[in-house]
Amino acid sequence: MRPSLSCIVLGAVVALTSPPVRAESDHGLVVAGGLGLASPTRQDGHDVAGRGAGGYGAVEYVYGPGEWVTPRLYTGVLLTAADAGCGVGVSPCDVSARIFFLGGKVRLMIPLPYVAPFVEAGLGASAGTISTRSGRLVDVTGGGLMYHLPFAVGLALGARHQYAIAFQYLFHPEQHQVNGAVALGFGFGFSLD
Repeated sequence: MRPSLSCIVLGAVVALTSPPVRAESDHGLVVAGGLGLASPTRQDGHDVAGRGAGGYGAVEYVYGPGEWVTPRLYTGVLLTAADAGCGVGVSPCDVSARIFFLGGKVRLMIPLPYVAPFVEAGLGASAGTISTRSGRLVDVTGGGLMYHLPFAVGLALGARHQYAIAFQYLFHPEQHQVNGAVALGFGFGFSLD
């Protein structure tokens, strides 16, 4: 047998006996960051003035990236400082959040090529401090462990939907505040085998 033909035969034997390689992995990580926001929720049918701005960062573990329905575990941090925008004579005025958060959610996505719209919902916990104080309408300061309801809407972009732009929200009903971000994300797959 000539050397070049033996290399081809050896390559074919290795290819036929090797385990199949998946085009996409079953596991993924998504890293996201962006502008963090804090805003009070409506009270007794009235809009509440005040807001906070800062930074947002999160990491998600994804099972089955690129599918119609994907369960996700997430963790992150949101740090916002109060903006003095409650209005003239409104005191106290402090809408801010300094929280670490984690939880689970599900993404429903239409996996179109290159641009895939999605929506997410779930349940999570936050630890830290949240202040929602805007005059007499609302005066709540929460600290310690709190529950939140995550919700997101966005677009997964790219050939493997590895990029994302999303509006991420964490609703804190007991603290009368919604936190969130305009976030950009990047995902990558990996194998546990």
